[in-house]
Amino acid sequence: MPADLAEIQRMIEDALPGATVAVVDETGTGDHLRATVTAAQFEGLTRIAQHRLVKAAVRERFEDGTIHALTIKIPPSSSAPAPSRESDRDAPPLPQSEEGG
Repeated sequence: MPADLAEIQRMIEDALPGATVAVVDETGTGDHLRATVTAAQFEGLTRIAQHRLVKAAVRERFEDGTIHALTIKIPPSSSAPAPSRESDRDAPPLPQSEEGG
């Protein structure tokens, strides 16, 4: 069953209040999506931590198999820090698939 793009958008917006979110189907199959997200919550976070926040918002759709892939685009204007070697140990873990990935 293809993902409901509006639902995915709402899930991200609910997790990141005030965020600007656009979700598109990259392949036409409804399970490989791209989300472009701008959110104040990204300020000071590494790119990996930012992506983890977005993926955590839609974890349920990964777990039920609705989404197989989610490309995340975060525009530079989202207050991303300059590249550094800081650790992401405090960021929430990425969703794990049943296959262990």
